[in-house]
Amino acid sequence: MRYMNHEEVEILKTVISGQQLWRGTGEESFTSEFEDKFAHYFGRNYVYAVNSGTSANEAVLAGCAVEPQDEVICSPCSFIASSLSVVALGAIPVFADVDPRTLLLTVEEIEKKITDRTKAIVVVHLFGQPMVMGPIVTLARKHNLYLIEDCAQAYDAYCHGKKVGTFGDAACFSLQQSKHITTGEGGLIATDEPEIYQRAVLYSNCGMPWYRYCLEAPAPAPINDVPTRGHFTFGHNHRMSELQAAVGLIQLSKIDTFNQQRKKLVEIIKGELEGESGFKMAHIYPDTKPNYWSYPIRLTEDTELSATAVSRRCEGKANIVSFHAYNDVNYLEQVFQDMHTRRSTSLGIPLPEYVSYAPGNCPKAEKAAQKFFFLNVHHDVNPDFLRNTARAIREVVRNNR
Repeated sequence: MRYMNHEEVEILKTVISGQQLWRGTGEESFTSEFEDKFAHYFGRNYVYAVNSGTSANEAVLAGCAVEPQDEVICSPCSFIASSLSVVALGAIPVFADVDPRTLLLTVEEIEKKITDRTKAIVVVHLFGQPMVMGPIVTLARKHNLYLIEDCAQAYDAYCHGKKVGTFGDAACFSLQQSKHITTGEGGLIATDEPEIYQRAVLYSNCGMPWYRYCLEAPAPAPINDVPTRGHFTFGHNHRMSELQAAVGLIQLSKIDTFNQQRKKLVEIIKGELEGESGFKMAHIYPDTKPNYWSYPIRLTEDTELSATAVSRRCEGKANIVSFHAYNDVNYLEQVFQDMHTRRSTSLGIPLPEYVSYAPGNCPKAEKAAQKFFFLNVHHDVNPDFLRNTARAIREVVRNNR
């Protein structure tokens, strides 16, 4: 299945022929239409489109009023934008440990990390696996903390009968090429809170208010008779372009088809590996429904091979899908090791004595990561290649045993 077709080409021609490639300030735009349709599809009041998933991570933190020296509890197991965006706001990432069956945060580990400086919790629905949100919502409300859901890898995944991304104060999404829908690069934030939406827009639009959804914006005032443009606070230029949004509109109309194809690919993996000695299929929590971005597999403890070794032994085989051992334990990256050594973040914010990025900080995550690998179930993956990949993995593990 191709994920880009003539529909995307035709709508891009429409944008180019109209000669309006940036969003501008007009209400009639592909970006506005994309925001409205995603808000309707997703079921939240306010949606704002930006130029990347990382920009969405930053915008949602700004929307939740995260400020310098605030602490934000993060997962160590996520694409690093989840934690580096905290650094970008001048705040301090605090990593909580994970459930080794899923690499997802647990409410018990989150609670251990809460201090009087904690401002927010960022949970990541990794690989398209939903976290169990009820206890985490209760914990966040108990401590009066913002709850942010990173749904970059989890479109249309469900918990307690609701889409993930509708439990917290706000959610962020990625539209990077590998995701469930794509604009090449791009991102979205979604919230029901007007104040979060307003702050996120200011942060993403050079501090200038350009609100939709019937929210009032202050008018710029002259200073000493010199007119001003209305930059009311600090902000980046993270706006989404009309080209991105036009593609996003077409992609959103195809998401159900894409989701069904991903499910078929997951079934191929299960058909080859489920019940096979040496493997654990993705762990699914009660009352949750995944929609996989990639499919995670664990090697059992009695399998001497690491995930890295399995990946390397499969390299070079013909007609297989490339796959990787899990390698996103954030604080082990050099950028965090440097922060740990100098005891301050990349922006010079001092780290409290109790904040550590040293190896061993999240032992469950580190140990589990050595046994995790994930298979690409993007909807354009060749099913035969994926089947060959699963068989190659099975052969490697069987031979080792």
